[in-house]
Amino acid sequence: MTTIRRDLLKLIAAGAASLPLAGVNKAKAAANAPKSRDSKMMGMAKFVDVGGIRTRYFDGGTGEPLVLIHGGQWPATSSADGWAPVFDHLAQQFHVYVFDKLGHGFTDNPPTDADFSMDAIINHAYGFIRAVGITRCVLGGHSRGGLPAARIAADHPELVSHLVLFDSNTLAPDDPNTPERVDPERDAPPPTREQIRAAAMATRQSFKKDFYTDAYIEAEYRIAQQPKLRQVAQRFNQARDAWVRANPELVKQHPLWARNMGATTWWMYKAKYETIDRIKAGALKAPTIIIWGFNDPTAPYFLGVNMMEMVSKVVPQSELHIINQSGHFVYAEHPEEVTRLIVGFVKG
Repeated sequence: MTTIRRDLLKLIAAGAASLPLAGVNKAKAAANAPKSRDSKMMGMAKFVDVGGIRTRYFDGGTGEPLVLIHGGQWPATSSADGWAPVFDHLAQQFHVYVFDKLGHGFTDNPPTDADFSMDAIINHAYGFIRAVGITRCVLGGHSRGGLPAARIAADHPELVSHLVLFDSNTLAPDDPNTPERVDPERDAPPPTREQIRAAAMATRQSFKKDFYTDAYIEAEYRIAQQPKLRQVAQRFNQARDAWVRANPELVKQHPLWARNMGATTWWMYKAKYETIDRIKAGALKAPTIIIWGFNDPTAPYFLGVNMMEMVSKVVPQSELHIINQSGHFVYAEHPEEVTRLIVGFVKG
C-alpha cells in the first residue's frame, strides 16, 4: 500500500480548514518547483489534462516508454516523487514516466464522491498514458498501484508489452494470513518535517533507511501541507460512511470492507475481484515480472508467491524475484538490483 505514509495518515487527516488560504498559493508554487527527491533526470514537474483532471508528472531518459504507478491511497503523501531513488537507474534504459495518481501529490482531487474508487484510479491512470501520447509501453505498479497496472494490461493488451509488479497486497488473492490494517484518526494537524523524519526512521515498512534523505523528507512535507489533502481526507471518510449506510448486509458479511485501509476494502473490492477474475480467465497477455521485498511486514512475501501462482498459470513468461533485506519499497531500497531485473526481463 504505502510508506511511512501509513504513519503519516494519522498526521494529515485533518479538516480542510486547518490551513490558511495562503497555503493554496504555496501548494501551487511547490507543484511547479523542481522535484525534491534525489534524482537528476526527473527534471521539472509537468502537467497534463486527463479528462479534466490536472495531473502532475515527470519524465526522463530515452528508449522504450516505461510508465510507473505509485502506491498509497487517500489521503497519504504518496506521489510520483517516490520513484526518485530508482528513476535515474531506469532512465538509462527507458523513457520513464511517473505521475501522481488521482487525488495524490499535486494531481487534482476526485471530482465526485463516486470517484473515490479503484475504478476511478484505473481510468485516470489509463487516461494519463493516452494523454501523453504513449501507444505501447512497459507498465509497472507498486502496492496500491499494482492493481491498476494489471487491470490496464488485461483490458488493453495492445498497450502493454511487459508488466512489472512490486509488493501489492491489493492485487494478490485474498489470504487469511494477510495482516489487518487499522484506519488512522480522522483529525490531526499537518505533520512537521521532524515528525515526517521520525516516522521514516521508526517505520517497519522499510528495511533500509538510506533513501529517506533530506530531499525525500522535504518532498513529503510539501505534499502534506496542501489544503487539498485535508479536503480529500474529509470527503473520503464521508464517502465511506455513505457506503456503510447503503450496504449493511455487505458490512455484516465482510466487516473489514468497511475500513479505508486494508488488502480488500469498500472502495476497491469490486475492481480487485474483477481484475483477478480477468487474469484467471486469460485476459492478461503481457510477460510479467513480480519483484517483492522479503521483509515486507504489511504485504508479506507469501502474497507474492500467491500472485505468482495465479499469474504463471496464464502467462508462461512470468517470473518472481524476492529480495532479501528489503521492506515494502524494494525499488527504493535496492534500485540497482531492481533495474537489473527489469532490464534483463524486458530486453534479455
